[in-house]
Amino acid sequence: MRIRILTLSWEYPPNKIGGIAEHVYELSKALTGKGQEVHVVTLGLGTFSYDEDEGVRLHRIVFDASKPDFITRMNEEMKKIGASIIESNDTNNKIDVIHAHDWMVGNAAIDIAFKYKKPLVATIHSTEFGRAEGIKEEYQRRIHEAEMRLVRLSDHVIVCSESMKREIQGLFGVTEKISVIPNGVDVSKFDFFVDSATIKEKFCDSKSTKLILFLGRLVYQKGVNVLMEALPIILSSYSRVKRDVRLVIVGEGPMRKELEKNAVQLGVSKHVVFTGFLDDYVVRSLLKAADVAVVPSLYEPFGIVALEAMAAKTPVVVSDVGGLSELISDGEGVKVSPNNSESLAEGILKILSDTGEGKKRVEEMVEKGFQKALALNWDKVSEATIGVYAKALALGSARASTAITAQGKGKGKDIEIRIGTEKCEIWKYSYS
Repeated sequence: MRIRILTLSWEYPPNKIGGIAEHVYELSKALTGKGQEVHVVTLGLGTFSYDEDEGVRLHRIVFDASKPDFITRMNEEMKKIGASIIESNDTNNKIDVIHAHDWMVGNAAIDIAFKYKKPLVATIHSTEFGRAEGIKEEYQRRIHEAEMRLVRLSDHVIVCSESMKREIQGLFGVTEKISVIPNGVDVSKFDFFVDSATIKEKFCDSKSTKLILFLGRLVYQKGVNVLMEALPIILSSYSRVKRDVRLVIVGEGPMRKELEKNAVQLGVSKHVVFTGFLDDYVVRSLLKAADVAVVPSLYEPFGIVALEAMAAKTPVVVSDVGGLSELISDGEGVKVSPNNSESLAEGILKILSDTGEGKKRVEEMVEKGFQKALALNWDKVSEATIGVYAKALALGSARASTAITAQGKGKGKDIEIRIGTEKCEIWKYSYS
């Protein structure tokens, strides 16, 4: 059965803010490779444009995202484009199912599904409650409500881990219609030669450096501050440390200036390198060259960076929390207590051991991790996703349209969201 999918995502390469972009990109390619027809409506660069990328039909909308009402206007444009695709005279463009990725496109997805009586599938990549460790402010409550609306009005919900499933069930009171489909990785992207010494010399000024790598947004829930606090412990414990250890931090976010100050206060600034954003190839090269990749998250629905490190055959140290706890089994990496710099330092030092037994243990760990990465591939992810589409299609559109009608339009609400960037833009989202 050929399924025609309309995917809504505010991120898609080269527009990458978090992990959604890569997920939607890889999933869409894999679905197309299995004979499905995938239309992705997303943001782009320049003016509105249509393009095809490896069989995926891309419909990009563009406007100034720094201005107010960004999310409202994005959803309105997505609804227009979605309608034009569904109403096209070309029968090949008729859509069978709507797939929304996170709450930011939920308004458009729900309206399209209701108007055209199409089944709605939503992938929830994380929640505001989890990211913020609770709902504390009005804008967080509004995001939480938008997430709840999308979850409850979807015919089926996809999450990336059992931990995330429990979170959705507890927060939104939805016990059925949830499928756990782990994220995937394309190990072939790491199948190239890297001269580790050259990479280390470029980023760390020394070919013999022990390179500790953090990759991700510089926000509180990623735990990079815990890693920074662990560095003095590592430096005081590791032999030849004064010239041999560097923490390379790849990414941007609202915590960067605070972290730079922390490095100075902790007396480790000479051992910390902030790179900012890097292109994909350089990031993969760093993952292959690193002596250890660290994912010290306080909240993590899955942990795609850890999986990518495993695909790169680099040992990983992760917080024993959320999806990371499920991803890393015994012998595939080192799990440490979350939000504990001493435990994190101890885990990293286990990897950096140069002794015969320690080195052998790390080599075995790397091989087991690589085998896990091979098993979690996009072919399997897409196959499972097609299964979810089939479930949603079997249910038909009746339940979704009935539920939406029962909600009533009511009075629209506005929220102001401060997105974690240096510019700190204010975005507004209106939903009804």
